Amino acid sequence: MTYEQIIDNFKKKIYLPVYLLMGENTYHIDKLTDFILENFFEDEALKDFNLEILYGKDTTVDQIVALAKQYPMMSNYRLVIVKEAQSLNKIANLTPYVQNPQKQTVLVLCHKYKTIDKRTVLYKSLEKTGGLFESPKIYDNQVAKYVKEMANEKQYLITHSTSEIIANHIGADLSRINNELDKFKNIIKEGETITPDLVQEYIGISKEYNEFELINAIWSQNAQKAFEIINYFQSNPKEHPIQKIIALFYTSFLKLIQYHFSSNKSNLRQFNIFAEAEKPFLNAIKNYPYPVVVKIIRLLKIYDLRSKGFEGYNISEFELLKELVFRIIQRKVEI
Repeated sequence: MTYEQIIDNFKKKIYLPVYLLMGENTYHIDKLTDFILENFFEDEALKDFNLEILYGKDTTVDQIVALAKQYPMMSNYRLVIVKEAQSLNKIANLTPYVQNPQKQTVLVLCHKYKTIDKRTVLYKSLEKTGGLFESPKIYDNQVAKYVKEMANEKQYLITHSTSEIIANHIGADLSRINNELDKFKNIIKEGETITPDLVQEYIGISKEYNEFELINAIWSQNAQKAFEIINYFQSNPKEHPIQKIIALFYTSFLKLIQYHFSSNKSNLRQFNIFAEAEKPFLNAIKNYPYPVVVKIIRLLKIYDLRSKGFEGYNISEFELLKELVFRIIQRKVEI
């Protein structure tokens, strides 16, 4: 089941007897759990009689089954939530219950950071009688989309470039991004825009000196701006590790590879290029033809290794970054 399907079904009071929420992306597991807790009981007084919240490391399968088999009091359903179910000992022993569940109980298993083995009888039983939700790992190139979605959920507007700035700075920790966006609750009204100025003031990300602007400077071959940004990064190295920056370079130049191979080059949005980044990207198309981009991709792999101590390089990571950026801007990319 998708995130949206589960939300929609719970809104309509359509329940399955068992749900397994699993995966590396804990943000959506937490969001679903919170939604279920907040919306399952219309009468708050019924929670005391019909809600059980357990933790995997502190409970057993037998205790979960015993609670799940109890009948609701003054309600149509009981709700049993098992948080941190990945710590539950002998989780496979839940199989008999999943195969024959109590129809008036909704059992929710929150299995974070990993999935259960899909070859097991438990998983196959859940496929037949329960609701399976898998929350996969979020990759860096997907984060900006989630920033925008989270902002929209909170009724804020945000441009793609501002989403990219937040995504590049924070990374794939969606829970932290959500907390940062919550800072705007008492700052702006619903329907207003989260601007780069607000991001700089309340999240602490510079609107001028960030990874997004560094890529734009490189695409435009603006060496002065690129080195200004790198010098800014050097003042706060923990927030700007070189491996993270090289990974962003790789993603950015991969967009150029995709462009050069595309049969339809008119729609830049298909390469995740929006209005704010259109001019630098068009500059990059002219400055970095396909043969050069291929060599840059190879160069990035070499400098990633050097940043990790291979090839005997013994210079600071920011000197290494400056060397890499200089070579890219000057197109001195021969290996």
